[in-house]
Amino acid sequence: MRIIICDDNPHDIHTYSIIVKNVLKQADIDAELLLYESPKKLLFDMEDSLFEAQVLILDINMPELDGMEVAKKLRAAGYKGEIVFLTFSTSHMLGAFDVRAFNYIVKGETKESKVQTILQEVFETAIDKEKEYMLFTGIGEYRNIALSSIKYFEINGKIITVYYGHKKFEFISTIGKLENTLYGKGFIRIHRSYLASEKSIKSFSYTEAVLYDGVTIPVGRKYYSKLKEAMSGGVKVG
Repeated sequence: MRIIICDDNPHDIHTYSIIVKNVLKQADIDAELLLYESPKKLLFDMEDSLFEAQVLILDINMPELDGMEVAKKLRAAGYKGEIVFLTFSTSHMLGAFDVRAFNYIVKGETKESKVQTILQEVFETAIDKEKEYMLFTGIGEYRNIALSSIKYFEINGKIITVYYGHKKFEFISTIGKLENTLYGKGFIRIHRSYLASEKSIKSFSYTEAVLYDGVTIPVGRKYYSKLKEAMSGGVKVG
């Protein structure tokens, strides 16, 4: 799990990073903590979900860019992680609901015990949601991708390309490891070089499968019978 604290005040970053680390240690949660003083730098790094975090602890009162506006931009871009606001005033509470914030912490007022409770709850929520995601490690970067958005995988040796939404990402793995990880999650091997999401398949024949987005991928002869069995009931067979 990745956690980000973004606050233009170095003292506050230090204070809350210590609390976060203590909560993680007490709850025995393995996480990476990233610290930002610039909301613009944060938005740049999170562009296209290249650096997405499961929990974002975001200060509202920042002169460079208002934290509420940062949250709105991230939500509009499809950010699904949890947001906890840091603020000096409860006047932002209604705005926090607008961007589906998990909670907010009032600096200097919220007791540390309450802060710890809020953080533990948001971390546990993020972990539960993480079960629906899969982390892919490429060369020098990684992607945390919702399983529900994945259409298919293309295998070329140890280089595997995952196609999700309107994007794709290359990572290093083996088809055996990938199949084991995705077992029981709605994916099926349809070719020696392709592993597809069952719900993405609109129709299929003895030689190819057509996805709902119009993409056509091959079906191997040895995989056709299992594909037909798995997809029986609702999917058109060509």
